[in-house]
Amino acid sequence: MITFASSDSLHHDLDNIMLRMGDMWESFRNESIFITGGTGLFGRWLLESMARANQQLNLNLKVTVLTRNKQAFMEKAPHLAHNPAIDFHHGDVRNFDFPGRSYSFLIHGATTSAEETFLGEDSLRKFDTLVDGTRHTLDFAVQCGIKRFLFLSSGAVYGVPPSGVDFIPEAYSGAPDTTDINSALGQAKRTAEFLCAYYAQKYSLNYSIARCFSFVGPFLPLGIHYAIGNFIGQALYEDEIAVKGDGTPIRSYLYMADLVAWLLTLLQNGKSGEVYNVGSDQAISIRELAFLVRDTLSPQKPVNILGQSTYSIGNAVRNRYVPCIEKARQELGLDVWTDLKIAIELTAAHFNQAREH
Repeated sequence: MITFASSDSLHHDLDNIMLRMGDMWESFRNESIFITGGTGLFGRWLLESMARANQQLNLNLKVTVLTRNKQAFMEKAPHLAHNPAIDFHHGDVRNFDFPGRSYSFLIHGATTSAEETFLGEDSLRKFDTLVDGTRHTLDFAVQCGIKRFLFLSSGAVYGVPPSGVDFIPEAYSGAPDTTDINSALGQAKRTAEFLCAYYAQKYSLNYSIARCFSFVGPFLPLGIHYAIGNFIGQALYEDEIAVKGDGTPIRSYLYMADLVAWLLTLLQNGKSGEVYNVGSDQAISIRELAFLVRDTLSPQKPVNILGQSTYSIGNAVRNRYVPCIEKARQELGLDVWTDLKIAIELTAAHFNQAREH
């Protein structure tokens, strides 16, 4: 049986990541990385990339992944679960027993899963998992003397920007509505960022924060609350592409292979104590996105604009969610390397290849 990792589209992506990282891979030689959230979408991509780099460059890089369910990940990605450079530490991010080892780097991305959010996860549980999990992970980072700590935050920390803020900069001081219980993600990520700053000041922790926006690529769930995933799944496997709202909200999407290079660069070279937006600044409306996916993957299928209520946070409608990424461009040389049309084609190719096998 051919696994997802052997698909042509993923090989193409991993080769591009190897090239974009260039000599930076050498800074991971003989090092060790601890990852929370390593079995989710971001973590899966990081592990695929690290496994490829280890294989091609003989880095002797060791990776430990915190997980609540190793068996589920083994079924999803057996080639990674059995990779000798990757091991798993069982536990919940809020209270896991600290491994008796030291690590050079820590990537903290654990939160409740996208599927749990889609199924209506309790807001307080989401908040507690993020906040308590971040504090516990920071305690571990301090104990084992981490050299670099990268926290994967979210553009949700900005709340709903007012009209006129077309590209949200890191300096924007807006915030989610504190009386809106549906803003748990943004509230918790803000608190977690505060904890990172507190531990850095108290314990001289070297850290950076990645405020992540919207993404597309292989392994993205196609049937939950991601519009682009819905559209790709419908274009491939259903009779029509359905836009639930009126199609006017504005979004942007960074390809997952680009994201990996961004995150690893931030882990190595992000300035300590600095926040960086992570995403694409190539804005597109949901309506335009639906037609782009249709035209790219299945030109014969109709697009149906249903005109239901637009996605909102409490009483505030999030009409635009696009980052300013000039800071990452200028300081770290990062960019949107993969055109959205190409990203859609590569994502679809991966799912088709996976389905065939």
